[in-house]
Amino acid sequence: MLIITENKLIDALEEYFTEHGFSVITKAKNRAPGIDLALFKNGVTLYIEAKGSVRNEYDTDPTIKPFTRNSVRNYVRKQITKLMEREEKGDGKNAFYIAAWPETPTYREEVNKKAKALSRLGYLHFWVQEDWSVKIEGPEADKLSQFVFKEVMQEL
Repeated sequence: MLIITENKLIDALEEYFTEHGFSVITKAKNRAPGIDLALFKNGVTLYIEAKGSVRNEYDTDPTIKPFTRNSVRNYVRKQITKLMEREEKGDGKNAFYIAAWPETPTYREEVNKKAKALSRLGYLHFWVQEDWSVKIEGPEADKLSQFVFKEVMQEL
């Protein structure tokens, strides 16, 4: 199981997407208010709400246990709510609102329970892997993947 703090998950996403030409608009770590990570490239903005599999204190105290199933369920709900609120603010055309999680069985199971609804709502999700690569899933995932990897802007 991937054990990663929210701070490190944000770092992994930042590293991954800046390597593909995105620039950081804003980054909120250590419980700072605001969207966890906002990235920009060629007129497209990614608003990312992230959650790790363990508290940030794990970096200094590795005896801390990963989040329980109930905690994961609550975090997923809160992330979706934050994305809805961010989208409601109307942060622009060509914007993607994305939840990001570590690829773990607990997160995967919880998100799969909501996958159809998330898809209907238009929300993408990122799965950070052990090697810090990112899987992109959800509606428009193919378009975003093509944009990220081929660096060709299409109608988004």
